[in-house]
Amino acid sequence: MHLLSPEHQILRFSGPDAAAFLQSQLTNDVDALAPGAWQWQGYCSAKGRLLATVALIRVGTADYVAIIHRSLAAPISKRLTMYRLRSKLDIAAPDDLVVRLHLADPAVVAGTVATLALGNGRWITLESASEPTLAATPSAADAADFMQRWALAGINAMQPEITATTSERFVPQMIGWDQVTPGGGVSFSKGCYPGQEVVARAHYRGAVKRHTEVVSLPATDLVAGAEVTLADGRSAEICNIAPRNATESLALLVVGSQTG
Repeated sequence: MHLLSPEHQILRFSGPDAAAFLQSQLTNDVDALAPGAWQWQGYCSAKGRLLATVALIRVGTADYVAIIHRSLAAPISKRLTMYRLRSKLDIAAPDDLVVRLHLADPAVVAGTVATLALGNGRWITLESASEPTLAATPSAADAADFMQRWALAGINAMQPEITATTSERFVPQMIGWDQVTPGGGVSFSKGCYPGQEVVARAHYRGAVKRHTEVVSLPATDLVAGAEVTLADGRSAEICNIAPRNATESLALLVVGSQTG
């Protein structure tokens, strides 16, 4: 099954300075991306807190596309534009591309720009908006069921996604972004980017005292960003959460050390 994503938006970076600009802003090694390849990326504040997580695709020699949560597209685009200064690149939200989510290996169809194999039964395709859709628009109930299954698969795979409610809360290592599959989302050998000193210090000194765990919670009214106390007394923040059934949710938690 597949669905045009209701939760994601595209930002496009194009121009002769696109690679250098992105390399100076994001957590992973943009210079290592070959045309047609993709990688997880983070965008941090000066304090090393993740403002956003994205999938970055190199779609051309000097043309990059970031798939970002819809709630963050506008503020992140505005922030990056402020730091563009004299760099020769355009930052835009194109209307000629769409993001499609898949819970089965997608067939290659006309208009597919890139296919991202996330693992754990999830794929994303970047497609031309001008091509016909693969199937009729699903009902609201079918779309909601799909997004629930998509979210649960992502949580089980420990592939966190930062949204507006969790932006600037976590250092990358707190959500396992340095080890996220496939490929990790942080390079410790590239040059500087906002927050790099904090992220590197946490890596080399082992200064991060919080980590992610997948936990079942006996409630369905909790949301990302909420704080919870686990049965063993540890405090935690919800990074991502999705209902499993009428009485239980599955959450990707950022967990602190045990009290007492």
